[in-house]
Amino acid sequence: MKKTIKILIANALLIIGTIASTHAETLVQPLHVALKAYGDGANPSITIQTPQLIRYLVGAKVPSGHLYLVTPVGNTPGTTGNLNAFLRIKSGTNTVAEISSPGQFNLFQDVAALRKIATNRITSRAVNRFSIDFNGVQAEFQGFSIWNILQKTTASGVDLSGAGAFTSNVNGWISINGITDGAMPVSGIIFADPPVVRP
Repeated sequence: MKKTIKILIANALLIIGTIASTHAETLVQPLHVALKAYGDGANPSITIQTPQLIRYLVGAKVPSGHLYLVTPVGNTPGTTGNLNAFLRIKSGTNTVAEISSPGQFNLFQDVAALRKIATNRITSRAVNRFSIDFNGVQAEFQGFSIWNILQKTTASGVDLSGAGAFTSNVNGWISINGITDGAMPVSGIIFADPPVVRP
């Protein structure tokens, strides 16, 4: 009987440990867009701000909607390739949707040039690509980005190195079911506020 109880406790601890490891803390930062999709005579141009993009992605208006970029801890300044970030849409404090990486969303960094401008601050000039394929929205944007990275800064004991506020001047294309007649060329900016640590 005691042996059975010990086995059950060990299994329970193993399960709890597994759950804890899959819910590691992540860096969360508000993400904003200010885009224009250019049409022709039959397909008028449209302005896409953050609320409109949220509505297109979810398929309905989201009251008190917010778009977040969520990046697992671990990227160092200047990381290239897939930055392993995904999108989260919230209505107030409730999560409405998560757009996973890399199949539905991908933030890719082709190249980055770092410059240290203070003891714990680095700027990065980079080429970034943003890809979306979710719920009838398909888009590819690429552009020049400036990142402001606080190095060796912690929040709740988590190292924020490698994350930072950024502004990307992008161009590319977007296709939205029921809104656009096929793909439309796009230009504008995508920008993110400084990250915070959230579970």
